[in-house]
Amino acid sequence: MLTIDDPLIPQSHKDDPHMGVTVTAHIHHDTYDAINPRRLDLTGKSVFITGASRGIGRSIAISYTQAGVSFIALAARGSMEATVEAVKVAAKAANRAMPTLLPLIVEASDPTSVEAAVKATSTALNGKPLDILVNNAAVLEPNVILHKSDPADWWYTFEINLKGVYLTSRAFIPLLLKADTTTSRRGDRTIVNLTSQGGIRVMNGLSAYNTSKLAVCRLTEFLALEYAAEQLVTFSVHPGGVVSDMSKKLPDSLQSAITDTGELVGDSIVYLTRAPQPWLSGRYVSVLWDLQELEARKEEVEGKDLLKNKFVC
Repeated sequence: MLTIDDPLIPQSHKDDPHMGVTVTAHIHHDTYDAINPRRLDLTGKSVFITGASRGIGRSIAISYTQAGVSFIALAARGSMEATVEAVKVAAKAANRAMPTLLPLIVEASDPTSVEAAVKATSTALNGKPLDILVNNAAVLEPNVILHKSDPADWWYTFEINLKGVYLTSRAFIPLLLKADTTTSRRGDRTIVNLTSQGGIRVMNGLSAYNTSKLAVCRLTEFLALEYAAEQLVTFSVHPGGVVSDMSKKLPDSLQSAITDTGELVGDSIVYLTRAPQPWLSGRYVSVLWDLQELEARKEEVEGKDLLKNKFVC
């Protein structure tokens, strides 16, 4: 992987204990002009977002709306009313057509619930493929060291963070790979899995969350490998530290890292999925990185096969 020892990275970034792996000279904690979704045109594209009832999921839906996406399926365990209203406001403010919205109550760890969501989405798309799947739903276990953890809480973190990504990806792949029955157009065939820099770090009291997020990165690599022939593109995204119900459960020692905006996450994901990015497939990306700087290192990333889990000795 590219590391913080990279000579292009300022020393201030390397000394920041919250920065994690950093591969660009500039970092961001809020959105910036280069990734502004209002500069894009995703008219005709469709997206399915899990964990869409609040927080990062809602921000992602707003950003796709600002980019003009035509169809958004919103999946979560709770009410989507606030997200639907936020999308309406965003469409009007950005002077975009209101996307077709499909709010769905989905339990990401339940195969039956996920399969029902696929069926409903397929019906709503009326013969068209799904372009983009964003696996955002996640939970965080209580912050305690291993022998004090509750086995049910610890394992439930895997049920949502890992099994949920597996079930949703598995169920939606056929819809992502299908061609439009009326035009034979193929979709963007893109899966974005929300991970965390915690997945590449070891921190006290977060053994379930961090391990599950590391596993999401590896699962992403498997998806990239097994569906390369079908040109499915999939990558993991670290969303930074955004204030949310989940981030409030982090220990006090980590609260100083919660400095990033939901707009940065949403706009970054829209920018990264504005068109298929096969060079990123199977890799890890942080929204803190300057994405244009990252793109400038495309040949290096591909040539050295960077931004993946590796055992180095």
